[in-house]
Amino acid sequence: MELKKQLGKRIKELREQRNFSQEYIAEQLDIHPANYWRIENGVSYPKPENLEKICEILKVNIQELFIFDHLKNIEEIKLELQDIINSDESLTRLIYKFVKTLKD
Repeated sequence: MELKKQLGKRIKELREQRNFSQEYIAEQLDIHPANYWRIENGVSYPKPENLEKICEILKVNIQELFIFDHLKNIEEIKLELQDIINSDESLTRLIYKFVKTLKD
């Protein structure tokens, strides 16, 4: 996934965790809601000054906006899990116990 899309997904994730609307963030940034939508949907990058404001609004540091590991699509996750299962028996057992605990 390209950087713009990952950044947009991450910003959206953090915004939703705080129960902010896109309109609220756009208003705080003093930009049109359609322009903010373009940021969240990976169509365009935020300007550096808006990136800084986004961090302030969401109360995160800049590094937190670029944590993408958990944003992988389901196919990538499945492939990674398959690799783990095929290569590490003890880790496979641990994953199984964890999943079993969650389901019970």
